[in-house]
Amino acid sequence: MVNRIRTRSFAVACAVALATLGGGALAAADAGAEAAFLDEIGVNGAGLPGKSASEMVTAGYLTCGHLRGGVSVLDEISAVEGAYKFNQGTLFVSAATTNLCPDFVS
Repeated sequence: MVNRIRTRSFAVACAVALATLGGGALAAADAGAEAAFLDEIGVNGAGLPGKSASEMVTAGYLTCGHLRGGVSVLDEISAVEGAYKFNQGTLFVSAATTNLCPDFVS
């Protein structure tokens, strides 16, 4: 039950962020880090099914926010896999922490 709530919360947070951020906040972000993130998930087959590049970058930044907020890496991997119905959460979260929030310390 808790995982279902956590997964639903993650999905809602993604939808809200996509609706409210638009392109403005993302345009100010480091384009080089975002390109490296997209390259890494592309090479590793860890792209989010049915999502655009900008949606994947937004999800990557949300992953960073969740981790900085205290969510464990394992819980975040599970949440990403549940929300996007794929089994590459480990690679996605790793790419996010490497490229989008390299200052994150677990």
